[in-house]
Amino acid sequence: MQLYNTINDGMFQTLDRLCASSTNTYSFRNKVNDLNESLDWYCDLAFKSDGQWSFDDINQTSPPIDTQNIVSGTNRYKFGSFTEKIIDLIRLEILDANGNGLSLIPETMGAVGSPVVGNASGVISGASGQSFEELYINAPSGTPTHYIKFGDFVYLRPKPNYSIAAGLKAYFNRAALRFSFVTFTVTIASPGVFTSASHGLVAGDTVILNTDGALPTGLTADTQYYVISAGLATDTFRLSATSGGSAIDTSGSQSGTHSFLKTSVSPGVPAIHHMPLVRRTALTYLNYISSPKLGFLPQQVMKDEMNIKEYFTRRSKDTPKRLVPTYQNNR
Repeated sequence: MQLYNTINDGMFQTLDRLCASSTNTYSFRNKVNDLNESLDWYCDLAFKSDGQWSFDDINQTSPPIDTQNIVSGTNRYKFGSFTEKIIDLIRLEILDANGNGLSLIPETMGAVGSPVVGNASGVISGASGQSFEELYINAPSGTPTHYIKFGDFVYLRPKPNYSIAAGLKAYFNRAALRFSFVTFTVTIASPGVFTSASHGLVAGDTVILNTDGALPTGLTADTQYYVISAGLATDTFRLSATSGGSAIDTSGSQSGTHSFLKTSVSPGVPAIHHMPLVRRTALTYLNYISSPKLGFLPQQVMKDEMNIKEYFTRRSKDTPKRLVPTYQNNR
C-alpha cells in the first residue's frame, strides 16, 4: 500500500475513510507524523518478539552494519558517532593490526568488579582489583578481546596499540525509515525547475508539496504531482500534473520554505502489516480528537498487535537447531 494513491487507495485515503476525515481536518503533515509514530510502535513489537533474526526495513539499501576507525591508544568510542542510528547492538567486531576480523566478548557493569571473598594475598574482603577503572580506564595495550557499553560510549580492552580504518564494526537493529518532507526551491520559469540536493526521485514518482509560506502560481499544496524524465538530474527535477505529461510552468511570486513528500512509496514492513499500521494511526488520531467513531478499532488494534508479535515469534529462523546431548546409563 503506497502512501498516497488516488486509484487503489493509499494510506492517506484509507486513513480518511477510517477517520471520516479530510485534508482540511487531518493534514498530510499530521498523517505523516502519526504514521511515523506507528512505525516506531511496529519496530518495538518486532524487536521484542524476534529472538533470532534482526528486523530491518525492507526499503533500506544497505545492511545494518556500521564502522568507525580504530585509533592507536584509544579504547573509548562514542556510540553516537556511528553514522547509522543504532537501536539495539547485536554484535561488535574489530580488525586486528593485520586486518583479520575478530569478535569481541561483551561484558556488563554487573559482571565487572565482582567482590572477592576472603582476604587472600592481602585483598580486603569484598574488594576487587578487577574494577572498571583497572579493566578499561587503565587497560593494557594490545589487540582488544572484550568490550563494554556504558552510556553513549563503547570501551575496548586491551587498549588497541595500532590504528586501522573502519576497524570497529557494529551489527545492530535500527529504526524503520520514516516518511519525511524534504526541502526544495523552485524557479519562476517556464517550466519551473525544482532543486533539492540528492533528491533520489525517478521518473514516474509522485509527490505532494507543502510550504510555510506561498507556492508560486501553477503549484498547489497537498496535490499529487508526477516527476517527469525531462530535466531530471541528481539535484534537480520537474513536475507534471499528469503521469508523463508536460512540465508545469510557474509564475507570480513565492515565499517561505517549501518541501515535498514522496508518496509513491510503501512502508518497509511486510505488506500484510500495512493495514495494521493504518489502523494504529487512525486510532492515534481518533483518540486525539476524542472522536465517538472509535467503535471496534481499539480491539482490532490489540488483535493486530498480537498478530504482529506472533508473526515475528513463529516465522522461520535461519539458524541451526540446538543439539541436546543424551546420556546413557551404563550401570
